[in-house]
Amino acid sequence: MKILVDVNVFIDVMTKRANWEGSLRILNLVRRSPEVEGWTSAPTIPLLYFFRLRVTDERQARADAQASVRGFRLVPLNEELISNALTSALRDFEDNIQLASAEVISADHVIARNKKHFQPVQISVLTPEECLALGTVAKIEADLQWS
Repeated sequence: MKILVDVNVFIDVMTKRANWEGSLRILNLVRRSPEVEGWTSAPTIPLLYFFRLRVTDERQARADAQASVRGFRLVPLNEELISNALTSALRDFEDNIQLASAEVISADHVIARNKKHFQPVQISVLTPEECLALGTVAKIEADLQWS
């Protein structure tokens, strides 16, 4: 299964905001299971860096951003992807980049906390909890607990 994880899922874990445990379980599935191919868009790293820089020093912000995306592949940001994001009908430009990134890699699902920002789209958009409730994902997670 190929998933694209939106930046807000990483921020859930960084800040331990509401429902952060589900987000952490998604990140850990990507890091531990070869059956879950995790991707995020290239802008996720600088967004996480600037988010962390508000509360910590430069070195720590870089380290936190790097550690957050460990185990994930990055969708390169290029002219075509930006052009697709700019012409998208969705309102939020960052979400448009995430969506265009998911389309480039043919993701099965986008995992995002703010599903309503992605409506209407053709690709499956799930919260971390909805993803974890999928039968295939629940089995993968259960198998990891026994290994």
